[in-house]
Amino acid sequence: MILSASSGSGHTRAAEALEAACANIPGIASVEHIDVLEYTTTLFKEIYADLYEQMVSKAPTMWGWWYEKSDTPWKGEKFRVALERFQMRPLQELLRDRKPDITICTHFLASDIVSYMLQQKELSTSHAVVVTDMHVHALWLCHYFERYFVATKESEYYLQQLAIPEDRITLSGIPIHPAFSNPMDRDILRKKHEVDPALPVLLVSAGTFGLESSIDVVRALMHLQHPAQIIAICGRNDELLQEVNKLTETPPPHLKFRALGYVTDMHEWMALADLFIGKPGGLTLSEALASSLPMVLVNPIPGQETFNASGLLEQGVAVSPTDIITIPHKVDVLLYEPQRLAAMRERMKNLAHPRAACTIIENLLATPPSFERKEQEATSDQTDADPLDR
Repeated sequence: MILSASSGSGHTRAAEALEAACANIPGIASVEHIDVLEYTTTLFKEIYADLYEQMVSKAPTMWGWWYEKSDTPWKGEKFRVALERFQMRPLQELLRDRKPDITICTHFLASDIVSYMLQQKELSTSHAVVVTDMHVHALWLCHYFERYFVATKESEYYLQQLAIPEDRITLSGIPIHPAFSNPMDRDILRKKHEVDPALPVLLVSAGTFGLESSIDVVRALMHLQHPAQIIAICGRNDELLQEVNKLTETPPPHLKFRALGYVTDMHEWMALADLFIGKPGGLTLSEALASSLPMVLVNPIPGQETFNASGLLEQGVAVSPTDIITIPHKVDVLLYEPQRLAAMRERMKNLAHPRAACTIIENLLATPPSFERKEQEATSDQTDADPLDR
């Protein structure tokens, strides 16, 4: 059973990637993907999903403040889990009924519930926690689990410093759709999608910015000096698609623009592109890494996306403008330095985990459930003052 939460898209996309990986791996009798917010009270679901969206879109600074203040291991854990248990009784009933052999959580809300049920011996399952960002925020921490799967060596080290056993942590990368692990020919893809093979391709994830910011990004790209073709992916935002088409009706002669709505073949667009412009969500960065696609990271959400961006900037596989209006400068510098772009692509190969979803499933199938070990650890002589060793 794969447990996600529709609070932001990354957790759900990671779960869908794991579900897709299961289809190609023998030894699995059944797989079920559950949005845990469908198994809670209506009020809790509305508050939980809507509050995040409202905060990151309308009050990002406040969200960043909360993210930092709440990032203290185990602080407020008892109250938080008690509240979640009260609101998520239908989920607990579902888990008791299904009795999954393996439970994979791509959202901390789900892992809290499974951990508590293991503690109370209400459930026997191999509990895996899949962190969907580059940084392990304190909310991801739970006491009862089989394994943590993380995106970076720094996250692996961080968990070890919290006394989580090294053999219970796997550096897997963030799960992305298995299609990103398939070899693809750029020339064939450019012909398939009617992309000019003589011009560099800029892939803009416009749908992730919001309407106003997306228009600002496209408007800024109209000032590029280097010849290029810009593909703007607008997602399911029809208004944005119309606005981008209207804005780019008469582009400068050295630029070509194309706006697309929702696409199901993002792996192909990333494989044929030369540069990606978008927000640093954990799943998006992992897909770009798997595609060896250098990135221009714009408007990171304070908190998790700031951590995500800093890690990629540190590795030298991305750049970030100080303001939207300086995007053309950043892009032109890279396009006029093809050797720098090539070096970025090469570095990305060492950071990518295109098979992360398969790695996670294969790892869990190969590890016998150790319920007895977990029960022994859970009942060892620990105190509330020292919860990190549980």
